[in-house]
Amino acid sequence: MTVASDYWMDLVAQVGCVICLRVHGVYTPPELHHVAEGSGLRSDYAVAGLCHEHHQGGSGLHGMGVKKFVVMYRLPGESEWGLLVWTIEEVAKLLMRAKA
Repeated sequence: MTVASDYWMDLVAQVGCVICLRVHGVYTPPELHHVAEGSGLRSDYAVAGLCHEHHQGGSGLHGMGVKKFVVMYRLPGESEWGLLVWTIEEVAKLLMRAKA
């Protein structure tokens, strides 16, 4: 990890669970999920905040599997990578609020 990646992951954590935020309109403390395919290298910049339920619970990415999760929550691009789209959008909103 670097100072920059730590900063990025802190911003993502401040957003909270992107599913809870987008679907239910509430902040929920997140676990950071590394978005990647297979068991390859993970980037600390490719992370999305997911609460425990949406990460590993029965209605979560690991609980129900990526394909069902993506369909259920209608992620952009119909892919797990859509979590990053939502995360980047929410971090941008967070930074804009801080700037105002």
